[in-house]
Amino acid sequence: MDFRRWSNIALAAIVLVSAGVAVVLWLNGEPGAIALTPVYAFLIWALLREIDPDHDWTALLGAGVTAVWGLTGGPLTSGLALAGLMVAARIITSTTGRRPLLTDLAGVTVFGIAIGFSVAGWAAGFGIALAIYLDDRLSGDNRLAAIAASASTAIGTTVVANSSGAFPERLPNIIQGVAAVAGIVALLILVRDPAEPISQVDARHAAFMDRVRLHVSRSVVGILVFLTAILTGVRADGLIVVIAALGLAVVSNEIALIRSRDL
Repeated sequence: MDFRRWSNIALAAIVLVSAGVAVVLWLNGEPGAIALTPVYAFLIWALLREIDPDHDWTALLGAGVTAVWGLTGGPLTSGLALAGLMVAARIITSTTGRRPLLTDLAGVTVFGIAIGFSVAGWAAGFGIALAIYLDDRLSGDNRLAAIAASASTAIGTTVVANSSGAFPERLPNIIQGVAAVAGIVALLILVRDPAEPISQVDARHAAFMDRVRLHVSRSVVGILVFLTAILTGVRADGLIVVIAALGLAVVSNEIALIRSRDL
């Protein structure tokens, strides 16, 4: 978090203001969960920074909308699941500019397994397993550590979900509008190539982000959100801000593609 950048200062303002409003609302009788609103705003910002790294406005708008949505009583999905989606995107996009160390793999494996106690958490945990595998393949490697971490995460998060009764015994009642929009957004992300990234990875050597990795990262997140919208049934309305965030990434990408053709 480099506070020499205006966008990070704007994010800090959104988080601090939403935190202050949340405390006031809580003291006036609102549920304690409202205090987590600034956390959700930050996580949406972080997710958009991974899947749309070239445009600060999408991340800030996503954070602002999430803050207003949460403070006005809008439903929000699991914060741990949202963090899991962000971690999966970060691994695939490789915004750090370096390969995951053994300690990194161990940490994300434990995290991916631990969040599997809900349907949304299981989807995100499975996404982390997929991200570890895809990162290895996109790098042209076949590391035993990565394969073991991927398999352990996929199996472990599924065991946790099954043990905690996260999976519904029968197909849930789907909120058709939410599922349909999530499916459309995921499809648009799949079929539309991202504009050539101009952002550089956080590495000591200057290197631009990889376009293929960015496309795969967006696609995985889009599919996971669509899957979660189906599996969570009537609670899928908690994904509305996440779907909206993905929609912002689609819009910003189309604007970037149009601008690149006009140059």
